[in-house]
This record gives sequence, structure tokens and C-alpha cells, in this order.
Amino acid sequence: MANRVDWKLPGFGLYRLLYSMLGPLKPERPVPETLQIERLAKPVTIHWNAQAVPSVKADTLHDAIRVQGYLHARFRAFQMDFLRRMPAGELAELLGPGALPNDLFMRRLSLKHWASQSIEAISAEARQVLSAYADGVNQAIEREPLASEYRFLKTQFRPWTPEDSVILTYALAWPLNGIWTRKWAQDRFASNPTMRTWLIDAIRGTPDITIVPGTGKPKNWGLGSDGIGSNNWVVNGAHTESGLPLLANDPHLMPLLPSIWYQLALNGGPLDVSGASLPGTPGVIIGQNRRIAWGVTNVDPDCQDLYRIRMAGDTHYLLDEKPASLTIREETIRVRGSQEVRLIMEDSHAGPVIHRERDGSRIALRWTGFAPLKNVDSILAVNLANDWSQFVAALEDWWVPAQNFVYADADGHIGYVLAGKIPTHDAGPHFGCADGNTAESLPTGSIAWEDMPRILDPESGWIVTANNAPVGGDYRVPVFSRDSLGYRAERIRQLLILTPRHTVATFQAIQLDDWSQPLVDLAQRLLVEENLPAQWRPVLEAFDGHARVDSAAPTLLYLWALEAVPSSVRELLDQPLFFDVEPGMPGTHPFPENFWELLGERLIPLIVARYDNLDRRHAFINADRRGRATFGENPSRWTWGKAHQVVLFHPFIQSRAAKPVYGREGIPTPGDFYTPRQAAFPLDPKLPWPRTILFLPSYRQVLTPGRPGQGQFVHLTGQSGHPLSPHYDDLVTPHLAGQWFPLGEAVRTTLARSTP
Repeated sequence: MANRVDWKLPGFGLYRLLYSMLGPLKPERPVPETLQIERLAKPVTIHWNAQAVPSVKADTLHDAIRVQGYLHARFRAFQMDFLRRMPAGELAELLGPGALPNDLFMRRLSLKHWASQSIEAISAEARQVLSAYADGVNQAIEREPLASEYRFLKTQFRPWTPEDSVILTYALAWPLNGIWTRKWAQDRFASNPTMRTWLIDAIRGTPDITIVPGTGKPKNWGLGSDGIGSNNWVVNGAHTESGLPLLANDPHLMPLLPSIWYQLALNGGPLDVSGASLPGTPGVIIGQNRRIAWGVTNVDPDCQDLYRIRMAGDTHYLLDEKPASLTIREETIRVRGSQEVRLIMEDSHAGPVIHRERDGSRIALRWTGFAPLKNVDSILAVNLANDWSQFVAALEDWWVPAQNFVYADADGHIGYVLAGKIPTHDAGPHFGCADGNTAESLPTGSIAWEDMPRILDPESGWIVTANNAPVGGDYRVPVFSRDSLGYRAERIRQLLILTPRHTVATFQAIQLDDWSQPLVDLAQRLLVEENLPAQWRPVLEAFDGHARVDSAAPTLLYLWALEAVPSSVRELLDQPLFFDVEPGMPGTHPFPENFWELLGERLIPLIVARYDNLDRRHAFINADRRGRATFGENPSRWTWGKAHQVVLFHPFIQSRAAKPVYGREGIPTPGDFYTPRQAAFPLDPKLPWPRTILFLPSYRQVLTPGRPGQGQFVHLTGQSGHPLSPHYDDLVTPHLAGQWFPLGEAVRTTLARSTP
């Protein structure tokens, strides 16, 4: 499968011809040798490599950013529109009633208000950069052919604004900050010790590994993720063959088509940076400049609180025994092909109301994201930073989503800093819903920037982060977070130690590692079972711990583990997150559909830890029956590649007529929740097989600071958003096969200039 280059769906050629004849779909127009982009101070040169990655060379920073905006819009206009509408609650206007569940919830959060407030909070320089970027976007929309999706929808791209770039922060931050869902689960099941065991409490035997060493064991609250996260690590020159630091990063996000990232290099004035950019925002999010390199992984800190407000009337309640009222907002959602929807939204002293309980109580959400954000200032400062002190200073303004930043520089230093705003409470964190009728439950401050976890040049010579706990309970200030179980971090650490001197190739091998310790532990348990089906035994005996696409063992183990979950637990996990929301396929709502998603990576370690208490015989019977009904009579052919696949998401794949053109075949993919090459999937037993992977490495980079030409990169799909472009999906096979690319030599050049 790794050698496959054509992932097109059956019917692609027929539908391409049909839509070409009818007019909505035309071939992608090549980038000409000369582009006209107004308001450039001087001409700008764009060099393109073989993967269509541009290197922009300008005289000024603003010229480089204006051209970046132009390129983003030329190749990714529809994606940019989708990403700005998602947090704003405006998808239904573009896509119709199917997008209403997203819009109904996101409107409650009023994120457009905070994007507008952010424009006033950022620096004058950041506003100028956003203005230059928006100007480049809008010039591309005026001059370039309309993205094909708009011709199908018979609508237009509305002009881009600086506020649109700011609101894209929330397109990343909302799915990455989900600790509120765990607090909701704890509120729902606090009195049920069995459900606490399955969803919240520490699991015996899991790795106790923190990012900052010597800070004690993790707090072990809310351990276990749904799979969203990332890996990054860095070693100093004492651990490399070159004598220079090496830094790796692979952010694990949804598999979008086109990729969530647009790779490029920007050179203009003081700016000289390369790496992954987010279409819709200026600068580079992950990458390197002339002096430093950096990478990010997610932290889900205690930055969200839920409050239960007991009402004294329809809109009135008591706050510390004094009258208080909800603030009412009226929102109108335009719906494509249907009548607009008018809604009443409620805001409280504790934040927006996200749910109304059966007794009329309101559940309000407080989040550090409900504030004017200065991420634009922060990422620009990171792009321009020359050393550790400048890098750390740049991240003070990074509030959400909280991230583990690893760092390396040309002088040989390596470092780590946790960047993000984390509130504090005098009485400690709220586990569950806090009392919303007293101000005493509100945050009393936030962790001071100088107290945030950080490391510079550790004695070990390396730093690893993989969404595991940043610090333990002995750290000088309490830092609570919902953390990964630590299997990926432990495996990466082991592989780093095994090789005395690392190279780019050894780092790449770690990024591709698909060895799963929990699957090994479970397989060893099952092999001593007298009820083990005879045809399962040779498969499990041959299992070497690697979740490869041609191995049937991972399929058997996950089938069995899901059937081994006790029926009393399954019934509660089946419940919707909110009683008045009907669950659908994962991703229907901007929150988990039910509680299975919250189980996530806890599943296999919990099954191993509670093995002796499970009904193992019935689990074998049911799993074998389900496997045969789904994959056939021979368990040795129930390969992981048949059970576990990436379906690249484009909104049009939900349309039977458009899917053959905009969609691609399901891609058999190795890895699971616990492998460095992570590929997490929904656990809900009611869902069909193959399971669609929800999160996986969306981008990989291996960097040598000070030597940008030696950087190696690959993202998931391709640079273009046009379904007929050769660069729409040309990186799918290289990504799957484990192939990286340098920026390399230019294969063609474009000159951008203003009208004389």
C-alpha cells in the first residue's frame, strides 16, 4: 500500500468530465511567471520546489506577508473560509442544515466578539501585518479563478478581514482544549465508583513520566486523551553525529483534505523563516528561522471551568445571595437552502451558558480563550527570535491553546517551555461543576509567567514531550492538566537512549515507530487463556508489538477489548454528552458525541489492569463473531489495514455526487493510541469497521537549527486545494511511506510585482 500513488475514488474520471462539461470544475490554472500584486514596496521572487512549496524572497516583512496571504488564498481559499466559519458558527450558511449542530453550539461561545476585541489588544505592528495579509488574500480572490467549491455552491468568498485571521486561533484551540468535557463526566459520574474507574482515576501500571524531571509523579487526575496531541523532542550536540542539536515534531490533528498546513519559506527584512503555516494566518506556526528551531505539542491544562447556576426565575438567579441576571443575546444563523434560525443565547458572570439542565439550571463555561488574544504578536515574535531569551519572551503572549514548545538554537542550546494562560483557584481546581451561585468559585488569578514549567540545557541532553504531564506534584506551583498516559513519551525516550549519536534518519525512524506496549501486554494475557479461539493463537503468538497494516493482531486485540468492557459501563458510555443532543457520527458536534470518546486511550491499559474482573469468555465469543461477520472467516486476514483507515475529510465528501472528485480512498494506516506514529480512532462499538482515524501526524519535521537547508518536512496531503491539481494529494503516499523532503532547489520561479 505504501507504494500506491493514486488514491482516487471510483468514478473520479467520469465526474471530472461531467463537471468540466457543465462548468463547475475547471483544471487548476498554473501559477504564471509574473504575478501582479499591488502595494508591494519592491518586486518579490517566489521559488517553487518539486512539491510546490514556495520560498518567498522579499525586501520587507510586510511584502513577504502580503505575498503569503495571496498564496494562501490562491491555493486554499475554500479551506480558509471553512476554518473561519467553524468557530464563528457560520458553516450552515455555506453548507446547509447539516452544519447546524456546529453552529448552534459555537454561537453560544461568541468567539467573533473576542476576535474583534483581540484586534484592539494586539500591537500596532501586528495589526499592520494582519492588514497586509488580508490585502494579499483579497487581491488573490479578485484576480484568481474562484475556488471550485464556490462554483458548485453558487456563492462567493466574502472579503477577508484581520478579525478572520484572529478567529482562526479558535479553530485550533477549541478542539485542543477539552478538559471541560472531563469535568462534565466527573460531575455526571462522581457518585459512581465504577465510572470513575473507567473515565477518570489513575490506572495502575501506566508510565509515570513528566516532561520536567525531578518534579515528582503526575497528579494523575483526568489521565487519558482521545488521541489528539503530538510528539516533539530535541537532543543537544552531544547526542548527534553532527555535533549540532536536532529537533523533531509531528502534530497529531484531524486528517483534512487539503492538509491543515501549507508549507512555505518566508524571507523579508528581518524575517527568514520556513515550516508549516496555517492558511488564514500570517507567519509560520512550526519550523525554524536563521538561528532557532521549534516544535509544539498540545497541553490540556486546567484552563476551563464549568459552573452550575441554580435559577430563581427565567433569567434571574442569586449570586452571593444578591440578584443577578443572565445577559441575553439574539443570534441569527443563515442556513443554505433553508430558513434562517433565530436563537436566544445566554451569558452569565461565569461565562456563556452552554447547556440547560432538566430542572432549568444553567451550565456555564469559563475559558481563558474568552479574552482578547495576542497570539499574532506571539507567533511573529517567535518567527523573529534569535535566542532563548527572545523565544521565551515571545511566548508570554501565547494564551490558547496551551502548548509544549521545544527549542534548539545554532549555538547548541536546547530548551522547553509550557506556554499558555492557566487560571488559579484559592481552593484548588474544580473537579466537576463548580457552584455558579457564588463568586468564590471564580478564578483568583493565573500562574505567573516566570513560574510556568521550562527547561534550558538539561543534564540529560534531551527533552521529550508527547502530551504527558508537564510536571509532577512536587513542582513549585500546582499545574493541573488532562494528560496522555505517557506510553508515547516513554517509547520515544527509550529509542533516544538506544542510539548514542542521532541523525536525521534516526529521528525519522522514531516518528515512524508503531510499537504499542499496551497491545503487547494484552496479547500476553490472552495467550494464556483457555477460551482463546484456536485461529487467534498463531496470530497473537506471531505479534511482535508493532501495529502494522499487515498484522491482524491489533484488530483481534481491539475487537476483544471493546467486547470486554462490562455491559453496565457500556450502557453509561453510550449516553450522549448532553441529554438533549442526539449522538451522531464523530465530528457531528464540536464536542464528543458520547462518553466513549472520553474513554479513548484509557481502554487497553484499563482492560489489562482490570483483566481478572472481566467476563473474558463472552468477550472471546462476541469478538470472534463480530470479526467474522465484518472481515471474513479467517482471523489471520483481519489485518489492521482493513480495520483502521484514514478517510481524508473535505466537506464535500458528505455529498454523493461531489465525493468522487473531492474525496479519496480510505488509507490503511499503522499505529494506534500508544505508538509514536499515533493514529487514534473512535471506540464506540456501534460504529462500523473499518474505523475512521480521527487524529494522526498531520505534519512531520526534523530540523537542524542554523541550517535551514538541512530541514526535512512532509505534511499529509499536498499543497493545493484544487481537486484536479497534481499537488492535491501527491504527499499522501510519501507521508504513508515515511518520506520527507527538503526545501531543495527551485524547479520554477515566479516574480510578483505591483503595477509600475
